[in-house]
Amino acid sequence: MGIYSAYKQGLMTFWYWYVRKLNAAWPYKTVEGRKFTVSPGVYKPLENEHTIAEYCEAGDRVLDLGCGCGVGAVFAAEKAKTVLATDISEIAVQNTIENAEKFGVTNMDVVVSDMFEQVEGKFDLVIANPPYIATDFEDEENQFATSVRYLPVLFAEVHNHLEDNGRLVVQYPGWFKGHLQKLGAAHGLEMKEVRRMPMKGLGLMLLSIAYLQVGFRSTLFVFEPVKKTAEAPIVDEVELKKAA
Repeated sequence: MGIYSAYKQGLMTFWYWYVRKLNAAWPYKTVEGRKFTVSPGVYKPLENEHTIAEYCEAGDRVLDLGCGCGVGAVFAAEKAKTVLATDISEIAVQNTIENAEKFGVTNMDVVVSDMFEQVEGKFDLVIANPPYIATDFEDEENQFATSVRYLPVLFAEVHNHLEDNGRLVVQYPGWFKGHLQKLGAAHGLEMKEVRRMPMKGLGLMLLSIAYLQVGFRSTLFVFEPVKKTAEAPIVDEVELKKAA
């Protein structure tokens, strides 16, 4: 392990410990008037994450891949036909179930899944808020902010679960636009929209500082499958001669 990798590992080890302490002391986050419970081992929404659900259309089948405390899934469920919320962390899954029940959501299933392992079928909308820090922890509860697998697996496998007219919306720092565009293109996905997330209000800004989460230019990237062009019909030379 190089010096920089060791530094990131040490920094994030402290950060995970610190966030658990904060969440234990302050286990709630109010989003658009809804008071979400946030368990100690779960990421607390600090970037207006609920706005990702604006890409949900009435009647959509939605997959929230890495649901955390369930903010994206709960807001998407208002318009969706069905929502499947997944997370590798059992604590996060239970946290999402708790919040879904609190807000009376009845069109959502929540399952433990390492990426797409327990996901079946195709969806009109896949929403993803990948970990921002590329370092590896074996503990499943230490993967909501750090991962080296999430993005490569997401782009390599999402086509198996996306309808032909479906959309993939990824929340990620804006300066990674080029990297995400290349990942999408390599797997038959075209970047259709880049949208900076809404500015944080004073309260959310102060909360972000308390959680040591500052400096990220969070952005929503919208991908769609590349449309296949119709192949030209094969012309039979014999039939052409007959027609002449």
